[in-house]
Amino acid sequence: MVICNCLFTSETTDMKDFYPILCSEGLVEGSRADKGNILYDFYISADDPKRMMLIEKWESIDDLQAHSETELFQKFRPVCKASGVRTKLAMYEE
Repeated sequence: MVICNCLFTSETTDMKDFYPILCSEGLVEGSRADKGNILYDFYISADDPKRMMLIEKWESIDDLQAHSETELFQKFRPVCKASGVRTKLAMYEE
């Protein structure tokens, strides 16, 4: 199993406003439907509304790689950039 923790941060955008943008672009449901996805959940910080964590679990590194090559995933970075959101990814195998 592969686990990814993706931290979203912004100086200007509240994550309660950003998360619906990800949903409206189909990024959340589309990712959850990808082969090998086990978990794809977002958590907004209780202390800082401009921070959010995405926890992803994938059955294999091959499934994660295939997910990252989808047309839908290619929309991810431009959506973040347009909203002034930065990401930092930590990944490990379990």
